[in-house]
Amino acid sequence: MLNSFKKELLYGGRALVRDNRWSQRLVQSLQRHERFDLTEMQQLRQRLLYRSLRAAMVKLPYYRSLSHDFQEEDACEVLRSFPIIDKRSLLDHPRELYPNDGIKRPWQSLGKTSGTTGTPLTVFRSPQSVLMEHAFIKRHWAWSGYSDGMPRATLRGDVVTSLNRRTPPFWFLNRYNNQLLLSSRHLLDDCIDPMLDRLEGFRPAMLQAYPSTAYALAQFLQRRNRRLRIPFLFCASEPLYPHQRDLIVERLGCQVMDMYGMAERVAFVTQCEFGAMHVNSDYAHVEIVDEDGQPTDGEGYVVGTTFHNLSMPLVRYRLSDQTRWKSGDCPCGRHFPMIEPVTGKLEDSITGSNGATVSASVLTFAFKGVEHIRKSQVAQVGEGHWEIRIVPDPGFGSADERLLRDNVRTLVDGQVRLDVKLVPELLNTAAGKFRWVVNEYRR
Repeated sequence: MLNSFKKELLYGGRALVRDNRWSQRLVQSLQRHERFDLTEMQQLRQRLLYRSLRAAMVKLPYYRSLSHDFQEEDACEVLRSFPIIDKRSLLDHPRELYPNDGIKRPWQSLGKTSGTTGTPLTVFRSPQSVLMEHAFIKRHWAWSGYSDGMPRATLRGDVVTSLNRRTPPFWFLNRYNNQLLLSSRHLLDDCIDPMLDRLEGFRPAMLQAYPSTAYALAQFLQRRNRRLRIPFLFCASEPLYPHQRDLIVERLGCQVMDMYGMAERVAFVTQCEFGAMHVNSDYAHVEIVDEDGQPTDGEGYVVGTTFHNLSMPLVRYRLSDQTRWKSGDCPCGRHFPMIEPVTGKLEDSITGSNGATVSASVLTFAFKGVEHIRKSQVAQVGEGHWEIRIVPDPGFGSADERLLRDNVRTLVDGQVRLDVKLVPELLNTAAGKFRWVVNEYRR
């Protein structure tokens, strides 16, 4: 009863903040941008970029040596004088690249992630940027015809019920948003049938899921010779492979609309109804650069400059992900640039204590709030047996290890056998990529 009351407070409070008249106006404003011509969009991007660069110069000591004497129309040229930074830059220079000497203000929220590079990171977020993020997501949903109030189901990493629960319900109805949240930890043979029945009866207009959880759902449907009819699947946080897409479409009867984003919020890419991946150019300034940091028309690294988180503006922040620009016009008519599918977050598949596949995105929950980690890797070394390898930063101690273990038990898998091993280094592959999740166990 207490947990249900807490959930009511949580989702009721979120709806009050995210779905009020002001937030609706934000979505409507973003939707007007879709009708901008190329000149109007360029003017908007210059204005937003100018605002972010000025904020970075004022708030972050790292940039205070740069000249503040420039106009809005010079923003793109001035951007080139900013060095490219990355996650390691933030970790190594917190007093220069974080505002207020790295101390969070009371009104700011924290975005915490480990990412699939395995190094935890915390980013300060302004209240405005949190609302803008949700507005961009809702604009994407609207591309399918979805609008507030329509039923939607969610099968992501939400902790919906106890990991040890083996009787229904394995879901929670957020009545404030007409949202059915299903527990991805209960995608198991002895739990799935009531979940499928509940999902079928709910008849959602769309499903939010990780590619891996949507695929696991489709596999269960296939094994039971069942199908659902869910018009749209919105997925994010992991690569969506062709074999996954094919089975998902077959069993869920849906159109897939993928999304690419990250905790640092320096890029937002959404798939339109015609299948193209569009860079939301009113969200951030996105570049694609080669190994030397130079612009390239070939495959390169995604580099982004945030437009809306002025509490901690990240400028020319390089991600480990790679893609390339895609030429041509999209039938959808939106003047948002197109890119090829993003690569660089490929990882092996590992299984938990019950033999079910565990999403890499769910594994990142184990590192929430854990500090003093330079690099990490999660390896399956036996049946129901994981080894988390840590390259520690100075200060890593028993409290960090205890939190890591507790997170695994409460947020990921309560029964898996777990070893935490400190190592001096974790090497990249011969191709120069780092595998954060590896399966070293072969039956």
